Amino acid sequence: MEAINDLLNKKITIGVTGLSRSGKTVFIGALAQALVCSDAWGQKRGLGPLAQFGPIERSQFRAARIRDDVHAHLPQFPFRKVRDSLASKKSSWPEPTEGISRLVLDLDYWAQGWFKRLRTVRIELIDYPGEWLVDLPMLDQKYAEWSEKTLALAKSEIREPWSSDYFQLLNELSPDQKFDEEITIRLADKWTDYLQCAAAFGLSRNQPGRLLRPDSLRNSPVLRLAPLPAEFIESGLGKGMANRFEEYKKKVIRPFFKDHFSNLDRQIVMLDILRVLQQGKPVFDELVEIFREILPIFNYGKKSIFSWIAGTKITRLLFAATKADHVTRGDRTNLEQMVQRMLALVDDRNLLRSQTENYGVMSLASVRATEDRMTIDHPKREILYGHPADQDQAGQWDPGGLPLDMPPDWSSVFFQFLKFEPQAMPEAISQGYPAINLGKALDFLIGDDLK
Repeated sequence: MEAINDLLNKKITIGVTGLSRSGKTVFIGALAQALVCSDAWGQKRGLGPLAQFGPIERSQFRAARIRDDVHAHLPQFPFRKVRDSLASKKSSWPEPTEGISRLVLDLDYWAQGWFKRLRTVRIELIDYPGEWLVDLPMLDQKYAEWSEKTLALAKSEIREPWSSDYFQLLNELSPDQKFDEEITIRLADKWTDYLQCAAAFGLSRNQPGRLLRPDSLRNSPVLRLAPLPAEFIESGLGKGMANRFEEYKKKVIRPFFKDHFSNLDRQIVMLDILRVLQQGKPVFDELVEIFREILPIFNYGKKSIFSWIAGTKITRLLFAATKADHVTRGDRTNLEQMVQRMLALVDDRNLLRSQTENYGVMSLASVRATEDRMTIDHPKREILYGHPADQDQAGQWDPGGLPLDMPPDWSSVFFQFLKFEPQAMPEAISQGYPAINLGKALDFLIGDDLK
């Protein structure tokens, strides 16, 4: 009987998209935990981690179940490991995912109508390393073009200190160098070292992304890939690298895009714009540029017979400014507006808004690490209470105000990004984690499907 119900139930696939360290792992773990213990808040409207999720506010939501048996042969999102890292007296942020994983939940709800009917909607949350997302623009490039752009970026002022060892290795090679696997390994290793330094600083245009998160391709020859200057392109080494570049696109990037993005119904794009502000203009400029290249690749379109024929499926697109708990309450609207202004820079032709049936922007904290407080002395102002990672204990902090212009005047940006550690949350096992707009985000993505 359950197998028959599985075939009849509506299924919604949600892509959780974002660059590295944008909060995808915490979002999926927190959302699943909030759903499975939603009964703790069933009679307390407007409260709990899923406040503003319509089916709960209307007392329609009954229960959620994690379906370990669905896609049992595929990697599953480590929900229990993520949950346990946060729900303890010594809570800590979970480690980022290494490869593609998914989490399937069945949501039972009472359908509206002439009489109550118990229905089920299945949601499938797809998670993958943000580093892989950056590779998508490579699909439209040839090796020589990609090499020219990538090496020029590596020589930029902010990246040059990390890439100098790679260029030193190139200087030791002859422009008529033959293709040799020992050489490709040395080049790929040096290039990977450079990418790791750039990624650790917060820069996003780090290609090939699989060198940072190889997953099952670790030590594969296809990852012995790095850019070469123009004088090497016609050499044996250059031609061999060009062939490997095409193989990388064919066997790594295209399957990733085809198998995982072409089947999405909804998408949430997570943006850690606060960390970008802290790092400054070069990091911001790279974020804008990479999203300008990435977003047109996705299948956006209004749900109609024409979009179905064309293969466009994503009908709800949500941009979430993460770590909303790292700014004061009055600045959370400003955080949303910052993302809206940044998207205007990315999508200056307004294609996203015009092509997507439902498009939204909101601030989000999947797991809240701070409390909102006010100063005692006049003039009173909003502050945060929490435990920054570089401090011995929790305390009251004023992160400063967010800039209102986008792009900002970098000489007048005084916002301080404090990386707060999670609070002790042992009660989260039965009540979920405190959050900001988690229920509102879920309502945007699937609320209308549970009516």
